[in-house]
Amino acid sequence: MKKQMTVWLGILLLAVTVSACGGNNSSSQNNSPDASGTADVEQPQKVELNLMLTGLGRFKEQFDQYLKQFAVKEKAEKGIDVTYNMEMPSDANLLKTRLASGDAPDIYSLHAAFDGPVFEKGGYLPDLSNEPFAGKLIESIRNVVTINGKVIGVPMESFSWSYLYNKEIFEKYGLKVPTTLSEMKQVVETLKSNNVTPFMLAYKEESFPGWLTQLSFESVAAKQVPDWWDRMNKGEASFSELKDKGMFDIIDLVNANGTKRPLETGADDGLAKFANGEAAMLITGTWYADSILKANPDFKLGLGALPVNDDPASTMVNLAVSTTLTVYPESPNKAVAVDFLNYILDDKDSSAFFDQLKFNKVASNQQISTFPWTEQGNRYVESGHSYLDQSIPQAANEAIGKMSQSYFAKQITQDQLIAELDKTWKNSLKVQK
Repeated sequence: MKKQMTVWLGILLLAVTVSACGGNNSSSQNNSPDASGTADVEQPQKVELNLMLTGLGRFKEQFDQYLKQFAVKEKAEKGIDVTYNMEMPSDANLLKTRLASGDAPDIYSLHAAFDGPVFEKGGYLPDLSNEPFAGKLIESIRNVVTINGKVIGVPMESFSWSYLYNKEIFEKYGLKVPTTLSEMKQVVETLKSNNVTPFMLAYKEESFPGWLTQLSFESVAAKQVPDWWDRMNKGEASFSELKDKGMFDIIDLVNANGTKRPLETGADDGLAKFANGEAAMLITGTWYADSILKANPDFKLGLGALPVNDDPASTMVNLAVSTTLTVYPESPNKAVAVDFLNYILDDKDSSAFFDQLKFNKVASNQQISTFPWTEQGNRYVESGHSYLDQSIPQAANEAIGKMSQSYFAKQITQDQLIAELDKTWKNSLKVQK
């Protein structure tokens, strides 16, 4: 019996060895390209992310590089091959069309104050409160991207803004940044007497004239009619209240003392001309710092607060978070998309990314170089000369730009501009109900 068992064990061992060798041969053959196309070795997961980053086209190079870095990290840590398609349209309505049609991108950008409440109501925003990035946010910034108690995205473009000025020109003529409307008028006269154009006007697109009007009425409302926003969003207020407080004074001063043919000057052209010293001031935000410095690396950029009257307390900057990245809640690639949002505030790589973008610090883990214009903005905020960015209905926001163009061209009066903005705002409130 013992001898028989030994023989059977030998046969069994031989069978197992032959089977193993055969299996290895089979596996080797399956890993070779053949008609079957099968393999025993598990292939890495592949994910293609679709991103729509509205208004960020000037940062395409930086986002491309950061997405490539993310792909390397995701492959190393999770074995996922990540590729991406990135759209950077200038028209915010394209995103809304995509969302409404069910063709939503995996990741998209929005203005949390303007679009957040509407998008949240439509079910287009996730709850990311428990993601690692949310715990890193500076409290004031976290509040801006929190809607109905939930963090809806990762904030990126945080800044104080009003108007930019050429420090070299100001220093040359001994000018100080004005704190009242009367002082701004004096700055304008000094510049003109030295054959320097005070303001660069680039009104071909609606944004630049719209920003001037926005800054004016928001500054007036913040100090002189503090309950205006609340009443306006209830359909109980009017822009006529702000007109009576001098809303058009700074608008008219800027429009009367700017570069020629502004309705034929686009944003890129206007920025390049400003960078090359063709005007002393430009009504816009520091989000264009990178574009200006690319056009003229030696440019000395300053940030000022636009005066709207002779009360220095009303001279303020707008404190805003204009760009927030979020994830479509029903995205089939949601897990990888959320990984990318967390990577935006990565402990190792985030600071360098924000430095390249010239964005301000939004998280406690970031070590970011402070730019001179950022320091100026911080001083306005710390001294109480700032107001928080408010939510303007999208249709009303678009009307501000269009009507401001028409007002500059003398196609409409102040009262007509006010009537149109009041009507559009109230109609927007009806749509949101």
